[in-house]
Formats: sequence, C-alpha cells, structure tokens
Amino acid sequence: MAEISEREQLIFDVAQMEWELFQQVYNTGGRASCQDDPDTFFKMRMSQWMVYSDDVLKSYQEDCEEAVKEGRNPIFEKYGWMMESTFPEEYEEIKSHLPDVSEKKDIVEQIVKIHVEWDGEVAKQYPNLRRRGRVATTAQDGVMAGSSMESYLRGELYTYSMRTLQLIRKETEEARERGENLVRQTIANETAFYGYKSLEEAEARYS
Repeated sequence: MAEISEREQLIFDVAQMEWELFQQVYNTGGRASCQDDPDTFFKMRMSQWMVYSDDVLKSYQEDCEEAVKEGRNPIFEKYGWMMESTFPEEYEEIKSHLPDVSEKKDIVEQIVKIHVEWDGEVAKQYPNLRRRGRVATTAQDGVMAGSSMESYLRGELYTYSMRTLQLIRKETEEARERGENLVRQTIANETAFYGYKSLEEAEARYS
C-alpha cells in the first residue's frame, strides 16, 4: 500500500473536517441524500482542494476551526447564502443568522468572475462532462435547477476569512496568467477519482 504524503493527508483532513460539519446541517425538508454519501462527497471536495497550495488549505482549516469556536458552521452558512437566489423566502428567515460579508464582496466577485470564465471554457471543450454538473450562472438558479456553479462558489467564498480569500485570489490570478484553468483541473481530478485516464476519455464516455 502506497504511503500517504503529508499533502495528501492535509487534503483529506480538510475534506474530513467539512464532512463532519456537513453532518450537522439540517434541511427544512429533512436530511439530504448527499449527507449519506461520503464517497461522492470526499471525491468532490478533495478534487477541489487539490488545485490549491498548502497555504490555502491550512488557512481554510483555521477558518473552520475559528468558526466552530464561535459556534458557527461554515457549511450551513454556505448553503444559506446559496438560498438567496433559489429559495428567497426561506433565505429571508435565516439571513439574520449569517455573518456580515460586506467587506468580502469585492474580492469574492473577482474570484467568481474568473471561475465563470473558466467554466465557460470547460463547457466548450467538454460539453458532455459539463452537462453533468450544476447549471452555470446565478441567472439560471431556481427551485428546479437548484444553485448554479456561480452561486455555489460565491456562497462558499463568503465563508472564508479575508486571509484565505486573498491567498485564493492570488493563486487564481496567477493560474490565469499561466494559462491554466482551475475549474478544468478540478474536473480532471474528479474524473481521475472515478478511474478515467483523461478528461477526453471521460468526455467520450458520456457522449
């Protein structure tokens, strides 16, 4: 059995922390099916965290630890922010329980803008794979469509500290300058977890 590297352990630990917080989130309609599917959860969350540096991962760990000490659950807050466009009436009932994020909005929108552009590139290059994910933009949110990639990302970023956001903005902008696409890398990580050797192989599978 291959030895797990420190980085692999760190990525797993971050996902494990999120999983434990996710188990404490209660929906008005009852427990969500995804809360009983750790395999998919870990593959999705680890795929995302793999594209960031150890500095980002450790900063986010601290964010979650600090939130727990304050009696907050960042996963609850993320889904709360997502409800603003999908379930506005329910959002009105819970928004008083969400922290003030006014100082974060500018930096969050800078990161979101780049991700929306990256997502559009992925949709052109791998349309079959992309169709299996969330709808793309907040304008497409709705009860039937659910939360878009854009709204999901925005809601998640709101739960990060300014320290973590600044690190992510830096790495996001540097990746774009290098011609890299972190959305594409995340999906490549996901498909690798499911046994595909490349995005092209996975794309052909769903054609």
